[in-house]
Amino acid sequence: MNLHKINKPYIDEGLKFKAKMLTSFVFVLFGFLMFRLVNMQIFNGQYYEGLSRNNRLRIIDIEAPRGKILDRNGIILADNRPAYNIMVMPQDISDADAVSSRIAGLLQVNAGEIRKKIDEATPKPYDPVCIARDISFDHVAIIESEIFTLPGVSIEAVPERDYVYEELASHILGFLGEISKKGLTAYKEGDYAIGDLIGKSGIELICEERLRGAKGKRIFEVDALGRKIHVLDEHLPDAGETVTLTIDKRLQLIASNSLGKKAGAVVAIVPSTGEILAMVSSPTFDPNMFVSPMTKEMWKEIIEDPMHPLENRALRGQYPPGSIFKIAVSFAALSTHAIDPEEELNCPGDYTLGANTYRCWKTQGHQDVDMIKAIRESCDVYFYKLGEALGIDVISQFAQELGFGRPTGIELSDEVSGLIPTRQWKLKRFNTSWKPGETIITAIGQGFTLVTPLQVAKAMSSIVNGGRLYTPKILISSDTVLEKEFDIGLDDIDIIKTGMREVVEGKLGTARGIRDPMFSIGGKTGTAQVVRGVKSRLMDESDLPYKHRDHAWFFGFSPVENPEILVVAVGEHGGHGGSIAAPVVRDVIKGYYFLKGTSNE
Repeated sequence: MNLHKINKPYIDEGLKFKAKMLTSFVFVLFGFLMFRLVNMQIFNGQYYEGLSRNNRLRIIDIEAPRGKILDRNGIILADNRPAYNIMVMPQDISDADAVSSRIAGLLQVNAGEIRKKIDEATPKPYDPVCIARDISFDHVAIIESEIFTLPGVSIEAVPERDYVYEELASHILGFLGEISKKGLTAYKEGDYAIGDLIGKSGIELICEERLRGAKGKRIFEVDALGRKIHVLDEHLPDAGETVTLTIDKRLQLIASNSLGKKAGAVVAIVPSTGEILAMVSSPTFDPNMFVSPMTKEMWKEIIEDPMHPLENRALRGQYPPGSIFKIAVSFAALSTHAIDPEEELNCPGDYTLGANTYRCWKTQGHQDVDMIKAIRESCDVYFYKLGEALGIDVISQFAQELGFGRPTGIELSDEVSGLIPTRQWKLKRFNTSWKPGETIITAIGQGFTLVTPLQVAKAMSSIVNGGRLYTPKILISSDTVLEKEFDIGLDDIDIIKTGMREVVEGKLGTARGIRDPMFSIGGKTGTAQVVRGVKSRLMDESDLPYKHRDHAWFFGFSPVENPEILVVAVGEHGGHGGSIAAPVVRDVIKGYYFLKGTSNE
């Protein structure tokens, strides 16, 4: 039997099957390669082109100079200065721990903080992240000497914020801080990145979009270790917009120096427009410290300071108004014709209502008192009686119409409302009805009432300017807004203004100590009781614990006939308004005339 002839067909069939399998595999492999080629070059060509480019090119942002902030005369309050930041490109770092530790050692900072910033930037490996801001020239030299052994690390020159006069006007200007994760989401259309600075308060916050500017771009080629070879292209940034304020830097300095280290606030306003000429809050702070690197210890020291230096007391300080509120009550009484201003009411030194007796500050009393005398000598009994005649509903209504109990509307953020009590408010707050005695103490600015210095400036401006209520403004670009015109006769306004002139120029006026023969001043003192029943035996209340001392108020305006400036000052736990707050107001008004180039009325 020929075995070769018998097995040959079977062998040929096996070879043919294997050949077919091999051919099919080749075609499948070729098809897969073709599919990948088409997918990479046609469908995902741009993606892979980008990866290729990123392997040799880097694109970084060029920070835009922040817009300048000027005072009303063009004096620069906030500018820019050159600074140096250490930047890291996450894609070019092979060992983040080693790089973090090495840079931390060179800068003598915490390595964990650097590593945290690198980790936060990992989702965007080709976006550089700032790991150290505003480093010293010594540190620049140290890093530069090691830069070739730190792949992915570079030093970039950037414009850094510079608050020219440091603490001056810091609460108005505000400060900057690194943008948070929440901020990145909120400003996702603003081209912000991790480590960028953003306005956190004041003008820096409310004008962020105007001040920020637009980043530029720099494209450069790198070697295999991510080190720069040369710049290929550059698009320069657009500087932020210049913002001009209504404040006068010179008057701001005068107000700040006069208030000194005392806790409190000063507001100077133009009564006929609502423009803020000066706004001081004390204690203050240097906003430059937020731009430079700040340790946790430094931040803790600031926020735990019992004097709260970051708080803008001008629009967030809430105080009982004391006797300055008597002007609002007088305004309400004349507007409603509740009393003839020439009618005399007797002040024996106290006033009894029901089972309670309410004392006047002058123990022996003021005897017969009309409205002008009541304002001049701040007679409590007169206003007890006037408050009882008006009732809490009328007092609250006029106080709210004057701007108390609600934000003033100034452009700055975080303004508080204060409090004007009403029957409904007390019922809701304490679940009890309003008492007659609460009306008469409200009439002298005590009780539940709380106001801010800016609210006082707004309200009193509307009274001295003839009944026009303007929204305060601090940006030159903002419109002048007339909120309301009160229906009150000029003769009635003159009665109130005459009483306030007598406060300063009258022989028995409560602020006669600030009288100046070179110009006329009208105003009103106020001493706001902090703890009921606590009395001092000394004029400066130095025998009392600081927190128990009264707040000192004074507002003044000049010239009396046609006011150009109105100034409010409050000394927190400062004692008596006539001796503490009034001299501050006088200094600011005197400074205003000096700067204006005249001391004549």
